[in-house]
Amino acid sequence: MKIGIVGLGLIGGSLGLKLQSLNHTIYGVVNNESNEKKAKEKKLANFVSCDLSLLKKCELIILALPIKDLINPSKQLVASIPKKTIVTDVGSIKEPIINTWKNKHPLFIGSHPMAGTEQKGVDSGFIGLFKNSKWIITPTQNSDLNAVNTLSKLIKSMDCEICQVSPKEHDEAVSLISHLPIFLASALIETSHKENNQSLLNITQKLAATGFADTSRVGGGNVQLGLDLAIHNQINVLNAIKKFKINLNKLETLIKEKNWELLSNKLTEAKETRKKFID
Repeated sequence: MKIGIVGLGLIGGSLGLKLQSLNHTIYGVVNNESNEKKAKEKKLANFVSCDLSLLKKCELIILALPIKDLINPSKQLVASIPKKTIVTDVGSIKEPIINTWKNKHPLFIGSHPMAGTEQKGVDSGFIGLFKNSKWIITPTQNSDLNAVNTLSKLIKSMDCEICQVSPKEHDEAVSLISHLPIFLASALIETSHKENNQSLLNITQKLAATGFADTSRVGGGNVQLGLDLAIHNQINVLNAIKKFKINLNKLETLIKEKNWELLSNKLTEAKETRKKFID
């Protein structure tokens, strides 16, 4: 297929590399000449340009843009997409994006690959990002079935498992397992850093290893992404934070009361429950 990718950062660049390896022809659009040069050097697409007219040739277009640019797309972007071209996005919230695009393009299908790192920009993409990942699609009752099938086949060809849910279900679910961890990690980093004892702070920074790295990784990532999630998925994020605070308070109470038996049960339960989320 002739596939357009608007935005060649971590997700878009990785898609460009992977889809080229599957013999698709990739038309990549970037936002400035510097990124155009870098994208060409990294061969993130067969054709790279800042000119949106490049999309006129495409049968399917993937919008790998920041959330704010998906919710408020430029008139030039919307006008450059042919009406018969299938369009999807990779945004990590769905309802606000779909509410925007359902009135702008007849073949728009919301989607979200559950893959990423803390890196961003045209230097961050790599071919193996999506291997064995889950990729959520969120068609609505008005979605074109042929468009959904075409997109689904493409996603499966990239070694991804498709999960189909409603936009509302998506935003509620990812607030718990994807959005909440960003804010928890941020709070963990601040808690560790805001230590008045400079000697102790120096020691903790030296001792921080894989456990801290794993737990805090998403708090050291894309700042704009975290802000966009808080703004555009506010109610779900706040509900997730509320639930977390309740559970943290329960653990705090058990420690205060020296209820080691029940604390052990809670930790064991969490250990076993984790297996239901992470294979």
